[in-house]
Amino acid sequence: MAQYGYGEANGKVILIGEHAVTFGQPAIAIPFTSGKVKATIVSLEQHATSEIDSDVYRGSLAEAPEHLKAVVTRFIERHNVTQPIKITTETNLPPSRGLGSSAAFAVAFVRASYDFIKQPLSDETLIAETNWSEQIAHGKPSGIDAQTIVSNKPVWFKQGSVTTLKPLDLDGYMVVIDTGILGSTKQSVEDVHRLCASEEKYLQYIKEIGKLVYDARNAIEQHQFEKLAPAFNWCQKYLKLLTVSHEKIETILEESNKLGAVAGKLTGSGRGGSMIVLAKTLEIAKKIEQSAQKLGAQHTWIENLGG
Repeated sequence: MAQYGYGEANGKVILIGEHAVTFGQPAIAIPFTSGKVKATIVSLEQHATSEIDSDVYRGSLAEAPEHLKAVVTRFIERHNVTQPIKITTETNLPPSRGLGSSAAFAVAFVRASYDFIKQPLSDETLIAETNWSEQIAHGKPSGIDAQTIVSNKPVWFKQGSVTTLKPLDLDGYMVVIDTGILGSTKQSVEDVHRLCASEEKYLQYIKEIGKLVYDARNAIEQHQFEKLAPAFNWCQKYLKLLTVSHEKIETILEESNKLGAVAGKLTGSGRGGSMIVLAKTLEIAKKIEQSAQKLGAQHTWIENLGG
């Protein structure tokens, strides 16, 4: 009888603090429940070859991209899995868009792997394994993706320390927009660190983003949706100065503002990827969504920030 394991995870959205968080500044992230990854592991007959069936790769484990191969091989070797296996993943989270797809894959796979070997899995082990996987994928991950996805609650993240926040209770909506443009977290993080090492002004932008994260937390704690606007908009300006915005992001933001958006910014590593736009009403949010689609957005979601 075939051995079987299953695991799933949702994505994440960084509300504010991206890039600055890799310099020790705080960041706020929330679960992105509209995006999910599901992973299954099934044992195969002994003469078969281990394989992966996913959106990004289909084929033998031996020929898989390094990130996938490393994660699966680590599981096989650490737990002495002797039979060939097939890993299957399903997701509606687009990769390389700043929505935590690689961390969500890691969390779903680790959960599936421990289910496969029928061993208990603590959150501490899950986070450690996910962060190891993220280092392979991104080089210098902050760790915020793993923490947010595992806790499945809004989090305040600073220098590896996590505080779980209360569920959002804001009178408004957030439009999550996938620009359709692939971004590279590893490259953009390295470039920002290089900039900050070259000139003091760039490091000052990082510090200013850190201050804005505190402003955003105050707005959230006071349930004042409109007070998020200046924090979001100033953060976007600094991220643009740090060279991680994109022409398409700026265009969608400009058109969204014309339609009544409260604020907007990129989310994640930028240079494409995804962005978030705040709207006071569902009607405005839908207009922003339609406008983004006309401008070439590949995926859009509307999230209610009231819970």
